[in-house]
Amino acid sequence: MGEQAYYGESGNESWYIQALDKSIQQLGNNQRLKRVIDRARRGETITIAAIGGSITEGAGAAKYEECYAYRFYKGFAARYGTGSGNVHFVNAGVGGTPSTFGLMRYGRDVTDRVNDADGLPDLVIVEYAVNDYNEPTKGRCYESLVKSILEAENDPAVILLFSVSRGNFTLESFLGKVGKAYDLMMVSVKSIVEKHVDREWTKEDFFFDEYHPTSMGHGVMADCLLRAVDSAYGAEESPKDIDLLVSPAYGIDFMGLKTIYGEGEYPGVQIDRGGFPGDDTASYRNLPVGRVCGKNFYHSSKDPAEPLRLTFTFKKLLIAWRAVASDNYGEAEIVVDGKVKRTLRGGEGKWGQSEVILVWDAKEALPHTLEIRMADGSENKCFTITAIGYTD
Repeated sequence: MGEQAYYGESGNESWYIQALDKSIQQLGNNQRLKRVIDRARRGETITIAAIGGSITEGAGAAKYEECYAYRFYKGFAARYGTGSGNVHFVNAGVGGTPSTFGLMRYGRDVTDRVNDADGLPDLVIVEYAVNDYNEPTKGRCYESLVKSILEAENDPAVILLFSVSRGNFTLESFLGKVGKAYDLMMVSVKSIVEKHVDREWTKEDFFFDEYHPTSMGHGVMADCLLRAVDSAYGAEESPKDIDLLVSPAYGIDFMGLKTIYGEGEYPGVQIDRGGFPGDDTASYRNLPVGRVCGKNFYHSSKDPAEPLRLTFTFKKLLIAWRAVASDNYGEAEIVVDGKVKRTLRGGEGKWGQSEVILVWDAKEALPHTLEIRMADGSENKCFTITAIGYTD
């Protein structure tokens, strides 16, 4: 196994190696991972992708190159690549967003950025353990995202990474049921933090703020992942591939989700932008990439008080919108078939993150008319719909 690269002089002390081993919640089925590593060692081009929240994006690290995701990629390439640049990386972390939003944008922010011949990532890290609190589908979008990745035709390996807050909050037990169902590698940051913060490390050593690790904390997370990968590669190969026909932990009814952005054409969807003709260019950016998620549906203070109207067939409907704490932003109503379903508003504690609501959750796909309109008194305010997701 390779040396641990990111915890300085103590990186190979016995207590630290033992701590990394304890962070491995489950090695899982290693057949896919071994094949990815073998391909990398032969010089074939492979792509590692990481999708999650701000921790994956790199928040808390002194610079992007010190975040866990980038460090893991570099460590993996040093261990298993050929030195020819055959290991590539896509970072799709977006701060303040749940797996619901990750599923909505996976195609645009992950697969569309892969330059391999097959256009698909080979190893994907999924990190939402501090972001999925109050996630509206109660684990179904998380599981749908994970299984959608697993079902890609190139048989990618998936690692579930469970981050933890300074206050010890994590959803690893809840999300871990998905990893157990599909026998996936799972790595727990909580297990290493609760035993070594306030002992070998102070909270300030490991945590930049309530939710984000420091550069050192990011380095430890990268070491946890690398240790798990090294251990799985060194173990006997699983006799058969992952069983994708197991009973879901929470539900997979959001697989096949389609996403509508404020650009392009969508077969079977009639769109009248009405009073949402613009594009909010202040929408999300990712540290290493720049703007993500594409163009949106934006109502400015000067736009007419007309609704954004879409007519299409769906059974599940998700709407992502920018929650802004500003007097310049107003309230918007979500209307399906003439009935108001939700009213969206920003306010205290909001900072422009894209929140997601579940508007429609039916078992049968039927034609509907969706309208998004400014609420009374907000006609001269701003509002941004980031994206609309649906299954049909």
